[in-house]
Amino acid sequence: MKKRIIFLLIYIVIMCVYFIFIYIPLECTDLSDNMMIVYNILFYFIRLFPIILIFLFSKEYFWVNLFNCMIVHTIISILITKKIDAYLTEERPSMVIPTVIIKKQDFTSHHFKSQKVWLKGTGSIYNNTYEIICGSLGRVGSAVYMRFSVECSLGDTLLYLLATDTNRKRIYDFAFYEGEDFYTYHDYSLRKPDLVYYKAGFNVLYNAVCDTSTIADSTVLLSFKDVVGKDQIVKYSVKGYHTIPDTFLIYRNVNEKLDTKWHVCAPEINTPENRAKISDYGYIFHYDICSKQEIESQCPQIKNYVEKYKERNRE
Repeated sequence: MKKRIIFLLIYIVIMCVYFIFIYIPLECTDLSDNMMIVYNILFYFIRLFPIILIFLFSKEYFWVNLFNCMIVHTIISILITKKIDAYLTEERPSMVIPTVIIKKQDFTSHHFKSQKVWLKGTGSIYNNTYEIICGSLGRVGSAVYMRFSVECSLGDTLLYLLATDTNRKRIYDFAFYEGEDFYTYHDYSLRKPDLVYYKAGFNVLYNAVCDTSTIADSTVLLSFKDVVGKDQIVKYSVKGYHTIPDTFLIYRNVNEKLDTKWHVCAPEINTPENRAKISDYGYIFHYDICSKQEIESQCPQIKNYVEKYKERNRE
């Protein structure tokens, strides 16, 4: 009985020290290579240390005790980790993206019945396939939002079904949360430009002149001068246009790690009112068109990223 109490006390102390003083502080820290090695060693130690305790305190029926202890320890570790990750995701800046269920499969682990679900991102940047374990989520084809931290190295955390989200019309490809507050791409860019740059980047927008004299197979040439000062020509299909406008809005992300393609704005936002906002360049945040003066006066850091883009792309 005394050995069991000592065993339990040591177990509780080690678990508290690891999760309170190691796991939580380091989970949202950009670790160096050496620190990552130490972190991984501690990670595997906490998963396996009950073996040492069983060996020290319970050599009798060693394998039976080890089997039972490791099952209980694994379940406890998973539950604690999931609770902490969910807390960190809720409290720290997080991102939400639209996905759709593409596949489901029954899943059983440690006598717990659940489902393995594959979700496909429907946005332009976050369009990977995500695999999660969860309970009943809906039918294949159902729309679901995924929420994950933009600071911490956490796994994706399921947020809610699309049908219950009051902000769904304002999310588009992605949006942001901080605590319980919702932010659009535009609003969070002004609030946390550094985080947004590394997760979504900033799209610089131009007025491109359409040369209808070169039209061939419903393809026209759009010409403009980019922010670097280079003359650009982009081919664009005008299928579906009843009347081809003489100017198109076209944009590109200044974070080349996320996207390097030119994108032409949808016809519904390629309006004279929006084109009038653009001088030599402007910005687009999903469907929000803004002049460079409006954005750069409110958030000079966004202009700094554009200036760095210029330096990288000058000949």
